[in-house]
Amino acid sequence: MKIQSEIFKKTGLLFFILITFFTVNHTFADKVSRPLNVKKDIPASLLGWNSGADYAVLVDKSKHKVMIYKRDDLYNPYRVYDCSTGENNGPKQKKDDKKTPEGIYFFTQKHEGASYGPIYGAKVLPLNYPNIIDEREGKGGYGIWFHGTNKEIKPNDTKGCVALNNKDIEELADIVTLYDTPVIIGETIEYIPEEKIMDQKREIENIVESWRSAWAGKEIDKYMSFYSRKFKSGSKGWEAWRDYKKQLAKQYKKIDVEVNDMNLFSYNGVIVAAFEQRYRTSGFDSVGHKKLYLTQNSKDWKIIAETFDQKARPKVASVTPQKKDDFSEVDIKAFLTSWKTAWEKKDISAYMACYDKGFKSRGMNIDEWEKHRDKLNKRYDKITVDISKLKIQSLASGGKAKVTFVQKYRADNYRDNGKKTILLVREGKEWRIMEEDWQPTR
Repeated sequence: MKIQSEIFKKTGLLFFILITFFTVNHTFADKVSRPLNVKKDIPASLLGWNSGADYAVLVDKSKHKVMIYKRDDLYNPYRVYDCSTGENNGPKQKKDDKKTPEGIYFFTQKHEGASYGPIYGAKVLPLNYPNIIDEREGKGGYGIWFHGTNKEIKPNDTKGCVALNNKDIEELADIVTLYDTPVIIGETIEYIPEEKIMDQKREIENIVESWRSAWAGKEIDKYMSFYSRKFKSGSKGWEAWRDYKKQLAKQYKKIDVEVNDMNLFSYNGVIVAAFEQRYRTSGFDSVGHKKLYLTQNSKDWKIIAETFDQKARPKVASVTPQKKDDFSEVDIKAFLTSWKTAWEKKDISAYMACYDKGFKSRGMNIDEWEKHRDKLNKRYDKITVDISKLKIQSLASGGKAKVTFVQKYRADNYRDNGKKTILLVREGKEWRIMEEDWQPTR
């Protein structure tokens, strides 16, 4: 009995040691499989992320990783995906250089990959490349997307896009908010202690508040001191912008400017201050999304470019599920904005993705229409399209809508105005152009 007791004790001790060993090793494996952040550093690009989208997307080209961060935890990524970027190293400079751009971008559209072809996998998420900084620097090319793939992910295996596994791009598409989720792409992603970020964050916040105060106070000389001499907005350089603002200051007795929900993003010497702006004067009231692009001139940060979008854009999380035969004007307006943007940017792939395969117009089918548009894109350096007097009508047949508007088209020195009528058909959750007619107006 004594011998049996000793054997039982030793067996129990051995069993305990084995259980402890496997438990400890399993726990260790769980820990090392996740990103460790012992120093508690955060991405330097997320300078002041206070509101708006719940997720941010960071691409480290050198490590071939896409990292998703949640706003409530900047210490550890929420998701890490393997990715493939352009065949050639370095930031994109021109069309067909097979490089992935570097900078601060935003998603502009969501599409099913099947609409573009099998090589793009499950989803396609276009970016706003080239952004206003890229255009200022003379960078070319277009059609930079995040997309899925039906083949194995390999490093540097795209023509400039960011490719992910299908399950990853599907997950990403579900959590991003168009025009709001920041996408920072870099050769490497820098991480620094949070306290070092706070000083620069406060500096930029103070600059934006002083800029707002000078504008509202009609102190135009002080207001213009926040702008780089290299600033340009459309055709207006620094002096023309100053004269324009002085004219408005004289025209209105009182100007009120509000800045709300500001976020700050940074990469490679450029800071984007993105916020909701409300501008009010006597008889005029506008609300929209403002982005200020700042660069450092010696020691001071100056505004080198800015954009303002007055049109409301839907957030993915707030879209109400549609009935089979119902439609949302918000969705159609967002679709038209994407179509117009692709047209103006001469992004033929994104533009043609807006059209149904059975499309016909002016005696042309879908293939002939693409050749026609591609020819015009190559002929003109700059295209602008203005839409006004928009009317949307649901058709009794269901799943279809008729859209009419006044269209002003500008291409270099060419001008035309007319009434456009578009027949839209819904394919799943997305709209496509089935027919298009344009009649000139005198």
